[in-house]
Amino acid sequence: MSRELIGKLLELREDYPNYREEINLTIHRISPKRSGHHLSNVVASYIEILCDDLEVSRKHFLNKRSRDVIYYRYSLIAWLKYNTSMSLKEIGKLFGNKDHSTIINALNEVKNALHPNSYNQDLSDTYHKVKEALEQ
Repeated sequence: MSRELIGKLLELREDYPNYREEINLTIHRISPKRSGHHLSNVVASYIEILCDDLEVSRKHFLNKRSRDVIYYRYSLIAWLKYNTSMSLKEIGKLFGNKDHSTIINALNEVKNALHPNSYNQDLSDTYHKVKEALEQ
């Protein structure tokens, strides 16, 4: 049922470009969340790529508090939570055994950054960059 509905919404999205954003949100709401186990491998690979790009070690990426590293780490955490059925504990394990409260903090930071009147445009930009890269 949901596949048929998603197919129809995709057709509508092409026919009505002015409503593209609303249709995308509807598709996102009705799409079943993907299994976290497959995606955790994708994210682990993406972390390796980010480490190379940022010229940091995996340990540095998972533990350091420099702003550029934190923004990517928070963005990956948020993407996993919003797009998978993984629990906070599972996500924390993927990011170096982080506590669930650390994961909640990351989610809150990204949520606040995505707000239209956000003070943190850099985090918002990083989240959208990560989201685009992972959803290709």
